[in-house]
Amino acid sequence: MTAMPDGKNHNIINITVLMLILSITYGLFNRSDITISIQPPSIELILIFSVTYLFGTFFLSPDLDIESSPYNRWGVFKFLWWPYKVIFKHRGLSHHPIFGPLTILINFALIFVPVLVVLGFNQTLFPLDVTVTAATGFVLSVEMHILADMVASDLA
Repeated sequence: MTAMPDGKNHNIINITVLMLILSITYGLFNRSDITISIQPPSIELILIFSVTYLFGTFFLSPDLDIESSPYNRWGVFKFLWWPYKVIFKHRGLSHHPIFGPLTILINFALIFVPVLVVLGFNQTLFPLDVTVTAATGFVLSVEMHILADMVASDLA
């Protein structure tokens, strides 16, 4: 019987996937024998994707609904995830491929956007490509977690 990946294995899987994404992206845009008709992503967008992907890996896991490493990494601010923990049953909706990332992203936005407003930051200043890139980093990191759990449960 195969056990679900633990937090350390989820981190290893996610970091490996990030390295593959970055390597493939670099390779596609830097090979002379491949012609791609789109602009390569800027270094800024690559950094935004990478940072949000890593933040998602370590802080926005579907395991925020239990006493997990990602939940505890929030330290004194983990109380912000208490409603999420109460609402979602572990490996239920929080681990659904569509609703899991969506609920985590919405909950994070409900925490993050008011903080920006209180600090006087105008969130409308974020260009669409930055917003989409950041959301993609967050969502893809959560999807990798869910996929690893799905594969492990299929092997069990």
